[in-house]
Amino acid sequence: MHIFALSVTPASNWHTSGPQLEVQFARSTQKWVDGTNKTQIIEVVVNNIGSDFVLLDHSVTLTIESRGLETVTKGTIKRLHPGDQAIVEIGVVNKRGVKAGSSGNATVIISGQGMSSCSYTFTATYGIRPYEATYDSIYSHESPNWYNGAKYGIFIHWGVYSVPGWGNSGSKEGYAEWYWWDLNQGANYSTQTYEYHLQTYGPDITYDDFIQNFTADAWDPKSWVDLFADAGANYFVQVSKHHDGYAIFDLPANVTERTSVAQFPHRNLLQELFDAAAQYQPHLHRATYFSLPEWFNPDYKKYGFSVWPGGNATNPFTNQTLPYTGYVPVADYIDDIILPEMNALADMGTEIMWCDIGGPNKTVEFASAWYNRVAEEQNRQVVMNSRCGLPGDFDTPEYARYSGVQVRKWESSLGMDPFSYGYNRATPAASYMNASTIVTSLIDIVSKNGNFLLDVGPQANGTVLEVEQRNLREAGTWIKSHGEAIFNTTYWFVTPEEGDDVRFTITPDAFYILILAKPNSTLVLTSPIPWVSGDQVTVVGGRKCGEIVPTKKLSDGSVELKISPAVANADKYAWVFKIEY
Repeated sequence: MHIFALSVTPASNWHTSGPQLEVQFARSTQKWVDGTNKTQIIEVVVNNIGSDFVLLDHSVTLTIESRGLETVTKGTIKRLHPGDQAIVEIGVVNKRGVKAGSSGNATVIISGQGMSSCSYTFTATYGIRPYEATYDSIYSHESPNWYNGAKYGIFIHWGVYSVPGWGNSGSKEGYAEWYWWDLNQGANYSTQTYEYHLQTYGPDITYDDFIQNFTADAWDPKSWVDLFADAGANYFVQVSKHHDGYAIFDLPANVTERTSVAQFPHRNLLQELFDAAAQYQPHLHRATYFSLPEWFNPDYKKYGFSVWPGGNATNPFTNQTLPYTGYVPVADYIDDIILPEMNALADMGTEIMWCDIGGPNKTVEFASAWYNRVAEEQNRQVVMNSRCGLPGDFDTPEYARYSGVQVRKWESSLGMDPFSYGYNRATPAASYMNASTIVTSLIDIVSKNGNFLLDVGPQANGTVLEVEQRNLREAGTWIKSHGEAIFNTTYWFVTPEEGDDVRFTITPDAFYILILAKPNSTLVLTSPIPWVSGDQVTVVGGRKCGEIVPTKKLSDGSVELKISPAVANADKYAWVFKIEY
């Protein structure tokens, strides 16, 4: 289903001079300005309904007038094309004596030089209210600005499935981390895991026998976080427990002993990784993937559905019922396993709860306590995806991406492997995603309001394949030198792209043109980009960073950039140009 929305605004009066701005919508949010003591963000959608540009000289500011709120950070608009739209944030705090969570009227005031002021009154919530364990309360949570601006993260699938590390190749490839499930589908299944296992290990080796071979004996967590930083990423999401139920972090003995602490390699791997990030790459946000169901946990049988049935697995070759290594009987899987495990991850400091599958849950109880605790005790904002059994804060297309802008935040995940998140020994080195594809994928996703979560699948000993390291670092060199056009940007309201190879991103201070293929000598843009006579278009990144690109407006309103061979030859993967306001 495709839903199209059109905003209709009144036609401007040609007798009025200067820009004409109109507030389309304003709302109070549950977000606050990072680095402040909960300076609440008011979000305002502003349209330029006139025929003149808003320019820096107009000194446009947005403030809030209210009996309950005081403006501490004004919103600004430095450039807005006629017909364009800006989403502006205003920072406010409650006036003395006003209770957080109370509500009342608030008025947005837009003022500037050489233009008429305008106002818009709406019902606001004063301050950040505590979350309650209800659907509506948790639904009011949204992705914080640090996550929206981070844009690029590294996904890591590493567990017992990394020992066999196999998912076939080509048209028969499947997720290698689904090895146990695929094995139990028997002969002639699409991935041929049954046949591979029989030939490689024989009928008497079961999945849980691989636990003793999950050694992590060559693992250096510092080398991982250094790699993620070299790649240009701003966060990582480590699989803490996949559908096989093996957790790589410590848990109480009355919850489970199916962990990397109680079993081989007898290490709290997740804690070691988090500690390394905190010590060596503290700018990296630390996050965890968590599967709510477990395929073959005996206590999940009560709740089992689809391909997460619960109940003990069988040996597909002998039909013998298999024990579930580390199993601890509990009264209720949700109360006694899911909730304690999610709380343990919260206690470890995860900043993104990246769930999988959903199913029966008590996520509202978990999320309300988590959100409130980190806000009150640590003044931190955390985020949850759409797979915890609730809509969450962002959507998660898998090995896919949206073709247009999605106003709701989203994150595309896929592996460097053609079709596996976990390590797959059947994948040829040449098939892994190269640096050019990493860069152009990131640009395309970011231009449409997405984040890019790129997965690596380490081997059982803890090493990341050399080809993945090399390609990540090569892409990272480009990403870092062009980061201003990627990080802390947002999408352009008019369009994210022009043709196949041009993408756009914006900040309050600049407009960026990103080209996904080596440009010719002339680039003509028919989209109404916010260029005005006197603007200098400059190169971002590459060996000609800062060089001015001759630019002019054509008779039909298009904008033409003259790109010299020297500029075209000074970069690779993608070419970026900037209009600074």
